Amino acid sequence: MSEEILNNSEVESNEPEIKITQKDLNKVYRRSFFDMASINYERFQALGFLNAMAPVLEKLYPDKEDLKAAMKRHMEMYNSHPWMINPILGTAVALEEKNANGGGTANAINGIKVGLMGPFAGIGDSLFWGTLRPILGGIGAAMALNGNVLGPILFLALWNIINFGFRKWSLDYGYRIGMSMLKDMKKTNIIQKVTEGASVLGLMVLGVLVAQWINIKTGIEFVNGDSVINLQEMLDSMVPSLLPLLVTFGIVSLLRNKVKPNTLILVIFVIAFILAFASYFTGIPFIVAE
Repeated sequence: MSEEILNNSEVESNEPEIKITQKDLNKVYRRSFFDMASINYERFQALGFLNAMAPVLEKLYPDKEDLKAAMKRHMEMYNSHPWMINPILGTAVALEEKNANGGGTANAINGIKVGLMGPFAGIGDSLFWGTLRPILGGIGAAMALNGNVLGPILFLALWNIINFGFRKWSLDYGYRIGMSMLKDMKKTNIIQKVTEGASVLGLMVLGVLVAQWINIKTGIEFVNGDSVINLQEMLDSMVPSLLPLLVTFGIVSLLRNKVKPNTLILVIFVIAFILAFASYFTGIPFIVAE
């Protein structure tokens, strides 16, 4: 976001005559869960954003023409991470409140939204999709694999507690700090720090999941005189879970080269089928099932 937008939006205003209450913010909060309900390729999440803002706009702009102008303002293209709509909503509510009471921020509102939606989308993807979901899913799946029926229940409970809690807190926080959010982000460089930290943590979690969940072993042995060399033991002595790691890298590489997931599943099935038949007819344990 350019300094010009920030500076132009900081104008003196009288004491607000219309004040947004916690009750109003709660209405915005409840409606924020439907931000993806009307997503489309023309304006993406704009209609969902406007639906969440509607109770506040109707209160701030009793004049129909002013209300129309405010609603048109929020029908501009908007797209971000679903969980990160709430801090942007809170900021937009604060700016609309200031504008309705003579603050003159109308021209800056969409600029602020555009400036926040991109960085916040990156945070949401890295922190929630790339880090939090694999961690919680891994915990739940590990419990389920051990026969504990609470695994999926725990995953859904923790996921939704964090979802509901973060949306509420971030909405109130965005409203409370308003315009200063962009300045704080620029000063602390929080976007880059959170994104990098979440990416590192996510990679660590995925590395653990690869070692625990991808069970690929070979029973091939080499006989050298009286000594027998077990290939799997030799690989584990160099790098534990080396075969699962190599397979994972291969699959990721194919996905990056636009190979479809369904095609990969079929290829993996065919390879496993061929190796199993080869082991049966030759007596060489190419793969070991445990």
